[in-house]
Amino acid sequence: MTFTFNQNVSAQQLADILPNGVAILTHRYELVSVNRRFRELIPYPSINFSECWLRSVHPDDYDRVSAGYREVATSKQPLRLEYHTRDPNSIWCVMTLERLDDKDVQCFGLGEGGLFICTIADITPEKKAELVQKQAAEEAQERKKQQERFIDMISHEIRNPLSAIVHCTEDIQEAIYNKKPEEISAMDITEATETISLCIRHQKKIVNDVLTFSKLDASMLPLSPRKVQPQRHLTIPMAIFRPELRKQRIHFEYKADVSYAECGINWVMGDLDRMGQVLVNILSNAIKFTAKSESPRSIRVSVGASLERPPSYPPNIVFFDSGESALRQDATDKPEWGSGGIAYIMVAVKDSGIGVTEQAQKRLFERFNQATPKTESIYGGSGLGLNVCRKLCHLHGGEIGVSSKESQGSTFGFFFKVRRTTNEGGEVDGSPSVSAIDKLCVDIQSLGNKIRGVDQTTEEPQIPESPPEDSVFEAQPGGLKYGHTVDTQIIASEVNNHGIKRAKPNHPSHPNDEKLTGDGQRILLVEDNIINRRIISRKLNTLGFNISEASNGKEAVDANQNDPFDCILMDQQMPVMDGNCATKAIRDIEKESGGHVPILGVTANVREEQQQEMMGAGMDDIIYKPYGTQELVKKINYMVSKRDAAGKRL
Repeated sequence: MTFTFNQNVSAQQLADILPNGVAILTHRYELVSVNRRFRELIPYPSINFSECWLRSVHPDDYDRVSAGYREVATSKQPLRLEYHTRDPNSIWCVMTLERLDDKDVQCFGLGEGGLFICTIADITPEKKAELVQKQAAEEAQERKKQQERFIDMISHEIRNPLSAIVHCTEDIQEAIYNKKPEEISAMDITEATETISLCIRHQKKIVNDVLTFSKLDASMLPLSPRKVQPQRHLTIPMAIFRPELRKQRIHFEYKADVSYAECGINWVMGDLDRMGQVLVNILSNAIKFTAKSESPRSIRVSVGASLERPPSYPPNIVFFDSGESALRQDATDKPEWGSGGIAYIMVAVKDSGIGVTEQAQKRLFERFNQATPKTESIYGGSGLGLNVCRKLCHLHGGEIGVSSKESQGSTFGFFFKVRRTTNEGGEVDGSPSVSAIDKLCVDIQSLGNKIRGVDQTTEEPQIPESPPEDSVFEAQPGGLKYGHTVDTQIIASEVNNHGIKRAKPNHPSHPNDEKLTGDGQRILLVEDNIINRRIISRKLNTLGFNISEASNGKEAVDANQNDPFDCILMDQQMPVMDGNCATKAIRDIEKESGGHVPILGVTANVREEQQQEMMGAGMDDIIYKPYGTQELVKKINYMVSKRDAAGKRL
């Protein structure tokens, strides 16, 4: 087939069928010729190209595009700019501007001075694809960061207690194998076993939270409704805390608000296993932080009820706006829940502990926000548990909230939806079961209380299956908008001027004992975990080191600046200032003052990237949790001797 070119087709007609806008400009940037597509993309006719083109640029891009254009226009250099137009259809364009060579200029017969060719192309499809790809890449990067934070948190939360377990096991072994029967202290062994049981229970909680979180995230966690009596069945999970409440001398109350009876709550369909999990999480945090307050120490668990979804509880517990996504997770409308009337069971846990700052309250229940080890000593645990609690409440048609003031206690409240039923056909025991691990830990704690005489000096916490009815302020629906205050005073621990607790060295009575591996070297132990700090400090003191303690990096920097130590054991993840930042601060001070204190990084994180960050911050070596005492002592002695040898050479 042969095609014949029509000689009558003009250059303008050819230009008009092009998909991109094309224009010829004089050296003064005045329009000489434009095609149809150019007029469509630049709908403001004017001989002045700058004026008509810039009027088509969206205000958000105007300053950037205008500056780029004017800069290049002065130098007559080629230009390429992407911009968003004012068009209602949200068009993205790319404009190019290039100088024509002399041969092309002669074709137009416009004399000297030079000409420019301008092209404008609609790149909206490409730009949208680019933005989608960029968003996908950012989301993938954020997921990667979340996964890394999640792994770091799990590593820290499991490895940290393992260190305490290793050290306590060493204590028990030393007591049994290296002492005569009459020298073995039942109290020492009791303390070691109690610490081990506490760490095991913590690890069990982390594992359970991770499994529950994973199932919730994958929408694979079903509720198992049974006939239950909420106020009675909630006592089962609370009972495991009896020994701990007694040991910490915390006054405990369990009460039912009058609203519970007014709503006529008796038998209902609900999953008390899951709601018991929420209560255990909140109550364990309440005990932990109430134990840190000097006086008074009190915790009250209250149960109330409402026939309407509670907007809040007093005192000022305002629940999150659950949103449609959370409401869609409600699994209580399925056939197995029956067709009884709907009611809401409300549970409040009020304590006189150290409280939570207003800023921290906003982050308590957010996904992964707490999944970082540095929040452990402030908010109680990894923070994953509270996120799990909120998801469980959503699944059960409820919500969770908190009201707190720093140093004035906290009140956590949650509610869940149930359906009324009767006990026809006999009771179905839906009470949460107590695991073998929990039972063993309770027995160990009870035995420790008995040996210490706590059972004789502290009253038994009362957790009645039918709690006394009262008008309990924090368990009433529709709370008033005023703050939560608790008349309690937090008495600070005895500290030195820098907030550093000092422990007197407890030197062994036999100087030639082979376990005397220290010679009074001054060691600063920087560790936010109280249990680990207490155990390591005691063991190193016993081995002949002079130990000072700090609970965060800022305290460590201040203490070392005033009186440098022989060695610093620096935990990586801590509140206020982490180990890396503290190490950098110490090294910066040393650049001016001279000297070099050996810093041994202590971490539960094992990723290579984190190791490089620690060494890059200025740490001399790293030891990984869990570690044995002898391994720790060898590293301390090696670093101190290496520093001393370097000093002698100088």
